[in-house]
Amino acid sequence: HVPAAWMSMLLYLVMAFWAAIGWAFNARLASMVARAIAPTGAMFTFLALWTGSLWGRPTWGTYWVWDARLTTTLFLFITYIGYLAVRRLGGTQRQRARRSAVLALLAVLQIPLVHFSVELWRSLHQEASVANPNARVELDGLMLFSLFLGVVTFTLFYVWLLLHRQRVLALEDTVADRGLDAAIRERRNEAVG
Repeated sequence: HVPAAWMSMLLYLVMAFWAAIGWAFNARLASMVARAIAPTGAMFTFLALWTGSLWGRPTWGTYWVWDARLTTTLFLFITYIGYLAVRRLGGTQRQRARRSAVLALLAVLQIPLVHFSVELWRSLHQEASVANPNARVELDGLMLFSLFLGVVTFTLFYVWLLLHRQRVLALEDTVADRGLDAAIRERRNEAVG
């Protein structure tokens, strides 16, 4: 649960960064990276919400409560879905990149809200246990190792997904720009050379 939640917030920051670079410098590759990150970020956010509800059932007696951390994470998930929807709206690649970059940059303000929601409002959700000097809960060594192993594993999985997603998006852009035959020919030339 925790590695998925960390990745959901981290990926939104990374996505907003690349969207801003793409918008500011009209860099198509940066916009493509942001576009490639969004589905993975949405997946990790959904995974955090789903595993959190499974974790919450024995802890709180219910799968969902309108707790500050849960609600702000749900809004983060909705924002990812909104970003993906804006990317699918009509217009040129540049127009879609600009609109989605504006949305990503406006919504990036919710990341500190998600992270600090436990401290800002009374919450059922546990406070941070790692890198928190005031933590009332200390993690066992094996649990801490498992947590960091999960973070490393999810990070590597994200990089793998990003690389493959970016290749698919590049091919889709080529198809949209030049047609299917040119895209296949270009892809075959890359494979040979």
